[in-house]
Amino acid sequence: MNNFSLPLFMKVKPDALAELRDNLHYYLPGEESGKVLILTTEGLLQRLQDKVVEMLSQLHEYKVVTVEKSSFDFAVTVAKKISLEGFRLIIGFGGGTALDTAKYAGFVSNIPYIAIPTALSNDGVCSPVSVLLAKGGRSHSFTSKTPDGLLIDTDIIRNSPRLLMQAGVGDVISNYTALCDWTLDCRFNGRHTDDFAYMLSERAVTALLYSNVQNFDTPEGIQMLAQSLVMGGLAMQIAGNSRPCSGSDHLFCHALDELYSHGLPHGIVVGIGTIGAAMLQGRDYSILVDLLKAYGIDLNPARRGITEEMFVKAWVYAKDVRKERYTILNTMEMMPKQYRIEKFREMYRIMCEL
Repeated sequence: MNNFSLPLFMKVKPDALAELRDNLHYYLPGEESGKVLILTTEGLLQRLQDKVVEMLSQLHEYKVVTVEKSSFDFAVTVAKKISLEGFRLIIGFGGGTALDTAKYAGFVSNIPYIAIPTALSNDGVCSPVSVLLAKGGRSHSFTSKTPDGLLIDTDIIRNSPRLLMQAGVGDVISNYTALCDWTLDCRFNGRHTDDFAYMLSERAVTALLYSNVQNFDTPEGIQMLAQSLVMGGLAMQIAGNSRPCSGSDHLFCHALDELYSHGLPHGIVVGIGTIGAAMLQGRDYSILVDLLKAYGIDLNPARRGITEEMFVKAWVYAKDVRKERYTILNTMEMMPKQYRIEKFREMYRIMCEL
């Protein structure tokens, strides 16, 4: 049985940041507040000055460190700093760069970690994984920890770039095809999916698919996206791996990342990969397309700068990104390579017409 831990609190609401002090007692009991390390990114403290003042006013003793890039070496350096200087709590305030670094540093140094995201672009906000730059400057996923607490201030999220929120939706819908790939893997290898992790992941995507609030213009719409991303992260924590939220859809994304410098957010590429994966699985993808259109998300790969050659090459290479991971792509191994290439070309043409 996989051991897992869940956040002690999660606030998703307007001005959620004002409740930081009310929840510090979980980690800093007694009169002494303890030293707190805050990781953020360049310019964020100035852009969100009012919110930053509100956050810092609730802390007794703190130090702010700016993260230039989310690298493994820097995260380890931060962990050393925590241990040597006696910090008792680490807060990640920002996007993936700050959160993944804080998450891993907290994991290595074994102190509580609170996540205060300023964007909702992927399910990493509550996953047990940190994506950090490692050898050769390439991204690598490291085992980490889920946050011990989450404060998602919808006032902050609502003013974040619309593209990042759209990427969050793209990452959530990948659960639709990831769960199918996970089931295929279990049947092939004689294993079973974790029922609770499966349920959470499925709930995360269906909550968005059948929501009456499919927009980013209200606290309710942002809350729905936040809850779906958190449920996906918790599903991975319970399963002990990323299978509930990552299948051939993510393999396509990782392949494109390794082969090309495209500059697209992770969730946008994953969304494109999810439609492709649904096609390969022979499943109805129209409900996914309708959802993405409701959020104003353009999945036409050509308009996103992904050429047919890039698209096809990424799908051909995707199976080799993680060879131990069985997905719908493995069922195509016996097919001639040229047949697979033509299939991927057909998928590209269809997606360019969506």
